[in-house]
Amino acid sequence: MLILGTTVIGARDIGRATRFWTEALGLTALPPVGDNDFTNLTLPDGRPLLAIQQSEHDAEPEPRLHLDLHARDSEDQAAEIERLVGLGARRVPWDRYPEDSDFVVLEDTEGNRFCVIDNSRAPEQCRLEMP
Repeated sequence: MLILGTTVIGARDIGRATRFWTEALGLTALPPVGDNDFTNLTLPDGRPLLAIQQSEHDAEPEPRLHLDLHARDSEDQAAEIERLVGLGARRVPWDRYPEDSDFVVLEDTEGNRFCVIDNSRAPEQCRLEMP
């Protein structure tokens, strides 16, 4: 049997990446472990959600795997994008947005790309229950 553990993000500057993702998602960083300073970022109940590890490589400009962060609606999406940019994220010039797109592509402080989704406009099978 397998279960999905965490999603691991590579970073050249683990401290900067850890600060960004803990602030972005309200997570808590555990002390780094191992030779690559593997750092678990946990939910309030202590369960690991993300991890940051040392990487000697730059982020891929078009990664095949990325995070989707859901905002409640377009107003919440716009506010979250501004908050994330304030934390150090950057907007990605993306020329492949579909018409009436429900997502915006950003990159974190290390260049790892992720999307901020307007959950209210996401396809029904992709919508999340929002608190």
